[in-house]
Amino acid sequence: MENIFFDISTLNHLGNNVIIGKTVRIRYPELVSIGDNCIIDDFTYISTQLEMESNVHISAGCKLIGGPKCKVIMQSYSTLSPNVVIAAGSDDYIGGIASPMVPEEVKGNAEYSTVRIARHSVVGAGAVILPKVTFGEGAAVGALSLVKNDLEEWSLHAGVPSRKIKDRNKEQILAFEATLKK
Repeated sequence: MENIFFDISTLNHLGNNVIIGKTVRIRYPELVSIGDNCIIDDFTYISTQLEMESNVHISAGCKLIGGPKCKVIMQSYSTLSPNVVIAAGSDDYIGGIASPMVPEEVKGNAEYSTVRIARHSVVGAGAVILPKVTFGEGAAVGALSLVKNDLEEWSLHAGVPSRKIKDRNKEQILAFEATLKK
């Protein structure tokens, strides 16, 4: 039986000033890299490759799934609000058996991909991100949205499926970042 608790020393990389909640579960810790000044809040479950740059926050109750063939990349200053689901892998459920516990030859059309959350991107509470999605720098999506397609830079999206609502204030956000470096 596989134990989903993990030994923090088995992470691929662990930066400085990192906080990981006691109830965080990481299925493949050797495939997870965490940069400096990051937080992963309690009740988060990670079952895919994960690359977190610096100053990244994953709020409580998030699920990053897809298995070891998939990857989630979170660039600096990106944030997942509570209860976000990122599915970096999926199946079309049309043919074959949709289960990670069966051999590859009897599986359906499994899709293994990378989901990229760019710098200064924000994912609202309860949003669902599907495979192959890339957030452009500064892209944001509102709560309870379904993201099936890439999001353009410095834009705000919402809805099911998500659609562009308006632009974000790139200059102001980058100015705030500059104050952090002083």
